[in-house]
Amino acid sequence: MNQKILIIQTAFLGDLILSTPFFRAVKNLFPDSEIHLIVNQGTEQVLDGNPDIQKLIPLDKKRIKKNIFRFLEFAFSLRREKYDLVYSPHFSFRSSILSRLTGALIRIGYKESGFSFLHTKSVSRPRLGPHEVDKLFSLLFSSESEYPRGRERRPYLYLKEADEKKFQTLSSSLKIAEKNYILIAASSLWETKRMPEEKFASVISLILRKRTENVILIGSKADLPIEEKIRSLLGIEPLKEKERSRFLSLIGKTSLSELSVWIQNAKAVISNDSSPIHFASAFNIPTVMIYGATVPAFGYSTLSEKQKIMEITGLKCRPCGIHGGRICPESHFRCMLDQQPQKIFDSLEEILKEE
Repeated sequence: MNQKILIIQTAFLGDLILSTPFFRAVKNLFPDSEIHLIVNQGTEQVLDGNPDIQKLIPLDKKRIKKNIFRFLEFAFSLRREKYDLVYSPHFSFRSSILSRLTGALIRIGYKESGFSFLHTKSVSRPRLGPHEVDKLFSLLFSSESEYPRGRERRPYLYLKEADEKKFQTLSSSLKIAEKNYILIAASSLWETKRMPEEKFASVISLILRKRTENVILIGSKADLPIEEKIRSLLGIEPLKEKERSRFLSLIGKTSLSELSVWIQNAKAVISNDSSPIHFASAFNIPTVMIYGATVPAFGYSTLSEKQKIMEITGLKCRPCGIHGGRICPESHFRCMLDQQPQKIFDSLEEILKEE
């Protein structure tokens, strides 16, 4: 039976990437369906070329929050699509309202979402325990034994030929070989999820002195102050000129789709609890993941086979929030200040020895 299905996923970039196994599972369960997806405007690029989605609908959330008429206009544009089924893996009460206003007879979402009474079927979503991918699968399957396993549990990202050509051109000009560089993602939207630049500089220094790969910073233009501080700190590290020459930065220089290519060809990724982790999971890249205010039990940890989790255990204040926060509520920030660069480097060495 041909069905028209809408999925509402307007969360952060990392959440969207982690939702791609769910999109694949929906398509596998309803192979003849037409699937439309609402995403937060600005994140849609990571879904370029995804065969499981027939129509992408970017949503300017700020615009509809400010103007009820814009919200209703958008809602009724969805209603004209005549959806049969809506999945809403987002917690916002607005998502629940949008789902209801589509007029779809079947509307599935989480019990914990705002206005969940508008769903025709609500599924409990535990805050701690299962991975986010498995929480999403719970909207689709009645038993954990039905959940996809192996490769179908990791994210799906599709590379564009143009981005691959750009990678070849830039990497050649920089004399960087595939699988001969380590990516460092030192940022996060939330300050308490960021390990201090001083510790990242120490980790980078260890890699440059004790290994042979290039080390490349990644991030958006907003992360340029982080790059500047790390460069300044590396200036006082005991590095030889040849070692310093292997440190590079792509911060602010790649689109999301171009970043996918750089991550796919990396030897390893070291990152805070942020979206680069999920890019790396898509390509099964060895990953060292650094936790501060958040914890792996939230369900957003790496899905790469070769991985190490770095966290400071025994702190009663962790986690201090699902997303972390702007400042440490205990005013000590031990979850990040107690991280040891040598241990992070040793963890990198360990996962790379497995290759």
